[in-house]
Amino acid sequence: LYELNGQALGTTWTVKVLAKNELDEKDLKIDVGRRLEELEKIFSHWRPDAELHQLNSALSTSPILINPELLELLRHSQWMHRETGGAFDPTIAPVVNLWGFGPVGKTRSTIPTADQIEQAMSLTGFNKLEILAKGRVRKKVPTLQLDFSASAKGEIIDQICKLLDRWGLNNYLVEIGGEIRAEGKGTKGNGWVVGLEDGHSKNENGMVSVTLRNYSVATSGSYRLTKPNPDSHRNASHLIDPRTGRPVEHDLIAVNAFAPTARDADAWATALMILGPKDGMEIAEKMDMVARFCVL
Repeated sequence: LYELNGQALGTTWTVKVLAKNELDEKDLKIDVGRRLEELEKIFSHWRPDAELHQLNSALSTSPILINPELLELLRHSQWMHRETGGAFDPTIAPVVNLWGFGPVGKTRSTIPTADQIEQAMSLTGFNKLEILAKGRVRKKVPTLQLDFSASAKGEIIDQICKLLDRWGLNNYLVEIGGEIRAEGKGTKGNGWVVGLEDGHSKNENGMVSVTLRNYSVATSGSYRLTKPNPDSHRNASHLIDPRTGRPVEHDLIAVNAFAPTARDADAWATALMILGPKDGMEIAEKMDMVARFCVL
């Protein structure tokens, strides 16, 4: 059993591999680190040298050629947007920034006014972005910005899994910032045992454990990142509903979503969290999805 650890995407990562033969652990860690760096330079909306950041900064309505992997994630987001009736929407970036949960520092401690929210919402919407032929996109509004926080981490995990496949490995677990994908039989033969968060700090030692085999799990929670909100009886969560421009206020505090790929698990965890306990459960049942809803 080999265990590699490191830091990327503003969080930590772990790769566990059960190999039949001896591995060059140092080489594998270098390879994983290099690929993580490449992917961060595509999907980050925080790093000025990243392709997504540059797309966001391009104040133009002319067609822009984008990275094929970024285009693929954009197409996936478009599908998620359609399936969730707009509850999943990466064009929400200006509203996330306004609430102080994005790269813009000056809004960290402020709560926006209704007018400011309305103004930011006028800059959002998937209908303001065209996906064209030959790997190009066009912003209909030059200030349109994308934030893939809800699915990029999952996509990156899937890409690291492809790298491990190329190494000829078939029994491994990849974790980045709490999102997990596990392939193969694990250490005991039934799969990889992982713990699920539920948002209750009291339960830190009593996490529910599940066995993953060729499957992924991601967690989204309103407890993770919050700040006081004088306009509400509860703190403002970093989970902003793209349909209202305001933080979610229902009694759902966490969702664990399961899917064959980490990208789907990641995206659905956020989408179900925004949809809330009633609509979220309905869509999970409709999609025949395994999900765990943790209510306050």
